[in-house]
Amino acid sequence: MNTQCVGHVKWYCQNNGIGCIDIDGIIQVYINHSSFKEPGRYQLTPGQEVRLLLSRKGKGTHLASHVSPM
Repeated sequence: MNTQCVGHVKWYCQNNGIGCIDIDGIIQVYINHSSFKEPGRYQLTPGQEVRLLLSRKGKGTHLASHVSPM
């Protein structure tokens, strides 16, 4: 099941294209450059609010996709 969520960027390394988004202080989801909704939008800053589609992968692992800055 996919759920639309709003979260905040915890950290993002633009050089490596990886980062972490915090959702409600409960779930932390790791992202990479392929998680973005629009190719080329890889500049995120800590604390920035983002919208994403969250899906569950099994054993409590969550995946983020369609990440876009708000």
